[in-house]
Amino acid sequence: MRTIKLKKFEKVVRETVEVLRAGGLVVFPSDTVYGLAVEATSQRAVDKLLKFKDRFTGKAISVMVADEKMARDYVELSGSAKNIYKNLLPGPFTVISKGKHKVAKGVEAENGTLGIRIPDNKLMRELARKLRKPITATSANLAGKNPCYSVGAFWKQLSKKKRGMVDLVIDGGKLPNNKPSTVIDSTEPEIKVLRRGDLVTGSARQTLVSKSEKETGKIAEFFMKRINPSPTPPLTRRGIAIVIGLSGDLGCGKTVFARAIGKYLGVKEKINSPTFVIMNEYEIPLQPRRASPFEERGTKKFLHFDLYRINSQYELEEIKFLEQFTPGTVSCIEWPENMGKENLEKLKKATNYVSVNLEYVDEETREIKMESK
Repeated sequence: MRTIKLKKFEKVVRETVEVLRAGGLVVFPSDTVYGLAVEATSQRAVDKLLKFKDRFTGKAISVMVADEKMARDYVELSGSAKNIYKNLLPGPFTVISKGKHKVAKGVEAENGTLGIRIPDNKLMRELARKLRKPITATSANLAGKNPCYSVGAFWKQLSKKKRGMVDLVIDGGKLPNNKPSTVIDSTEPEIKVLRRGDLVTGSARQTLVSKSEKETGKIAEFFMKRINPSPTPPLTRRGIAIVIGLSGDLGCGKTVFARAIGKYLGVKEKINSPTFVIMNEYEIPLQPRRASPFEERGTKKFLHFDLYRINSQYELEEIKFLEQFTPGTVSCIEWPENMGKENLEKLKKATNYVSVNLEYVDEETREIKMESK
């Protein structure tokens, strides 16, 4: 058994692919918890995984693929599944579809279904791409034990014999305390959530459900990663500002959403509602406290607008509204409908404009939807 640190990305990918091709068992850090990976079409590798997990054949094991194209090689996508893939993946979701029986025995469920993940994890997507095969995505814990967020926690669960079954460990450090992925059954006309993770779909399949400020914050971060999942171009080359328009009723969480975006970007100041001043401006540190897709793109400012009290175009001209969205800025605009249709169209042409709508379902529940221009 070898342990490698997640530092030199290409080297980690190369060495891990070699182990997987040889039928090895790999412990890896995912976008949720630490997982166990084997090549999902290799019967020898899958049998080893089942033996390690003390898991009986017939209880399904989800797999990771690089993209939707690879997923179609192994499952049949329903209309609901296609919608989820388009709007929510990559992300912390496992989508169950009818399998095409191209994986090893013990991966598909007894009813012939297969759970697919396209994780918000560059390493795992690249491994699947290089391997050109699906990789198992089961959590790295023994039956009845808790999911693991560090390699140390994983080792504590294992006997000496079990440790000897592991061929490679990719140590990505301590992971955030996220829940395992949300499991969605898309095989029927009406989808079902079989396991609730940090993010849960709403009645419309492109919406996510929030029941708390914490969940709204997680959704904001998830959407931010989808707006630009890579820390490199195209946005750097094009020099385009990112603008997020936040629509919804009073009290539905627009300011909570904006605060989560600012926190994600590394803003250290307390982000207050700009209701009475129209706009607050915050500096984004050159070296944020946490890794962010924006630290390599030279982001300088986070702008937070609240246009609820705007009564005339003059008020926007007074603050030179359209001149604020310079390259390198990320902005959240509450009540964007009050800027007027002409300003909205100009913003959509000049920036990477994204609409986010927050809508009450009941007193405790909101559905949040993102649409790009």
